[in-house]
Amino acid sequence: MSYATDEERVEAIKRWWKENGTAVILGLVVGLGGVVGWRLWTGHVESRAVDASEIYMAMVSAARQGSEIAHDHGTTLMEGYRKTPYAALAALELARLAVERDDLVLAEGRLRWAMAQARTPEMVQVARTRLARVLIADGRAQDALKLLEDPVPEGFLALVEELRGDAHRALGDHARARAAYDRAMLISGGLSDYLQMKRDALNTPVEVTGS
Repeated sequence: MSYATDEERVEAIKRWWKENGTAVILGLVVGLGGVVGWRLWTGHVESRAVDASEIYMAMVSAARQGSEIAHDHGTTLMEGYRKTPYAALAALELARLAVERDDLVLAEGRLRWAMAQARTPEMVQVARTRLARVLIADGRAQDALKLLEDPVPEGFLALVEELRGDAHRALGDHARARAAYDRAMLISGGLSDYLQMKRDALNTPVEVTGS
């Protein structure tokens, strides 16, 4: 549309602004607010992650020194920083400390929590394999086998087969244990002397002593 004079052009702009100005301003406010809000949010997340990393490092240091403060740090991360990756890491560390004290019930609880809160499939699998070890040690090999039925990231295949072997061995099923160890060795390229020793131990006859 053309305008005969500058005055008409100015009046047209005024009318457009009157009709649309509120929406434009609102759009700018929302847009700027979104940018500022996003920056504030990401800054908040980054700040929380930095705080969590410092607490986790303090936890690891305390754990190495055998200090009970490690448990306090771990609880802080699990309760106050559960949306950061360090919460699941803290739960894994607390589970390790519980196993050292032979508290398998507490270790199981920590590991199940880590599985539920972990942010990556790899972290979930770390917690799952450790939980399987705890269950086997607790005389619940069948529960461990059920736990290991879920899909496994490729990097954990050999370890899962080894754990299946351990579970079958605990159940007295040496044939399945041997097959699981064979699969584990095949996946690992046959380079594990430790797996070979486990497999060979299944062939050792049990001595029966009479009275």
